[in-house]
Amino acid sequence: MSDDKERLLEVLEKVDKFYVYLAGIRENNILIVSSCEVPNEIEVKGQKYSIIHYTPEEYLSQVVEKEEEIFRNYKIYYFVKSYMRKILDMLACAEVERMSINMNDLDL
Repeated sequence: MSDDKERLLEVLEKVDKFYVYLAGIRENNILIVSSCEVPNEIEVKGQKYSIIHYTPEEYLSQVVEKEEEIFRNYKIYYFVKSYMRKILDMLACAEVERMSINMNDLDL
């Protein structure tokens, strides 16, 4: 198991994983999408991690707009399959829309 994945799973042991839809890691930042509140910071084995928390609805409303910042920059190791599928569908639709807009620009 990779170090990042191990560290993420250790942090998730400190929160109620039953309510976590998605979790990822980038350096010492942990992204957690959860319907429950989580602390702003979690310490595991002397290492402090900053928690970036979104509710599931809040994350879905922002993922297309902030794709790089709140999705692609994180190594996502923990997710609910149906929730991840919904995110990927939204991102794919947004990409198709961008491509069609670009194709329309070429027709001018």
